[in-house]
Amino acid sequence: MKRAAWILLLAIPAAAWCSPAPSLASACTGCHGPEGAGSGIFPRIAGQPEVYLQKELEFFRSGARPSPMMQRVTKALNDADIAALAAYFSKLHPPYTSAAGALSAAQKIRGQQLATVGDWQHGVPGCVRCHGPGLNGVAPQIPALAGQSPQYVVSTLRLFQSMNMHAPHYFPVTIMGRVARGLSDADVQAVTGYIAQLKPGEIPQTSRPPHDAAYKFIAQSPDEFKPPPETAIPGGLDGEEIWRGRLIFEDTQRYARQYTGNTLNCSSCHLDRGRRANSAPMWAAYIAYPEYRSKNHKVNTLEERIQGCFRFSMNGTPPAADSPTMVALVSYFHWLATGLPVGITPKGAGYPKLPSPHTSPSIERGTAVYAANCAMCHGANGEGREARGTQIFPPLWGPHSFNWGAGMEQTSTAAAFIKANMPYGAGETLSDQQAWDVAAFVVSHPRPQDPRFTGSVATTRAKYHRTDSYYGRVVNGKLLGAPANSGE
Repeated sequence: MKRAAWILLLAIPAAAWCSPAPSLASACTGCHGPEGAGSGIFPRIAGQPEVYLQKELEFFRSGARPSPMMQRVTKALNDADIAALAAYFSKLHPPYTSAAGALSAAQKIRGQQLATVGDWQHGVPGCVRCHGPGLNGVAPQIPALAGQSPQYVVSTLRLFQSMNMHAPHYFPVTIMGRVARGLSDADVQAVTGYIAQLKPGEIPQTSRPPHDAAYKFIAQSPDEFKPPPETAIPGGLDGEEIWRGRLIFEDTQRYARQYTGNTLNCSSCHLDRGRRANSAPMWAAYIAYPEYRSKNHKVNTLEERIQGCFRFSMNGTPPAADSPTMVALVSYFHWLATGLPVGITPKGAGYPKLPSPHTSPSIERGTAVYAANCAMCHGANGEGREARGTQIFPPLWGPHSFNWGAGMEQTSTAAAFIKANMPYGAGETLSDQQAWDVAAFVVSHPRPQDPRFTGSVATTRAKYHRTDSYYGRVVNGKLLGAPANSGE
């Protein structure tokens, strides 16, 4: 902290720390500027989610987030002071003052890519996937990036890169430590500069990248397959159809809303636009069909498999096999699989099967795992998180989640997905047992009815849910699957 700011801080009477928030706030504005607008290395704290501000002050006070400057400031604050400051600054909205420097054309393209879709090959999700479509934060605990100076964001990313990402006392490091380590120095400069240049209220858009005519498609090993980059999408009508399928897949609620009955997108279960290995990637799905499925005891085409996703996972009405939506999705999947041999299951297909747990999955243990690792994003009651009317993190149970016919309602499927991919951006951090336990917790809650239900829970369970399912079982006094407990 600058010397003048420390003099200001030390000049405040001790009694002021116990005064209402505006008096307390004078100790903050010496560095963070009038109304907490921030500048340079000092972050914008105005308008941040209240709970986020409160938690960060507590982390600083305890030393969980290291900062000698902030520890000295916060050690004099009690819980009531911290709560008052968080409430005060969360309600302030001073104008943004851009401190962004000039970006080259290449930096702007790279910054936009990192902000919107990320770089999953290096473990970096798009910023908007957690911080909201306008990077304005997602209450209660995910901060806004909009309006932050690039100097502060750069210094914070450097801090995350250096911290112990397994620190149990500071959960954001588990995620942001992974993300920051996946960014090169050039990436850090590009994404922070891009964010700083966004205008207030501007929403970063995912734009189709220019076609790279020099890209060469080659046959690839099924053990080392990588889908082509989006710059390899061809021109002409084929390319338009592929890009439309990619948009539908990533934001189904916007581009195929008429076929969905909940708030999920295809990308809710198939990360990185269906590209990510071990997240049921679409390049592996494309070459798997036609294939026999025990779920409906017949050979399914790829179109039928996609229809099943809309019916069960989306709890909606499937598009026709020859509909524009289906044609676009299949075109996209076909393009993703370019170069992949047919007839050989590639490495990374589906979700990696977990070994049987040493101890039977426990809902009680899963409750604690969920509270520590999942609730920040998906909500204490599994309701998911929204920002500006957009679903940021999907609901895991209740009326807006997948129904009892979805594959994810099976404990083994949910555990496999969770182990490989959750927490978001930090997969493989939970133990196998934790993944089994939290899966049991998630899938043992009410959710929309199985569309195959004909009036009897017992009959539906015997026909479709005999094993690996909580459907038809009594949990917390509720018969799961009963119409009265369907979550609708």
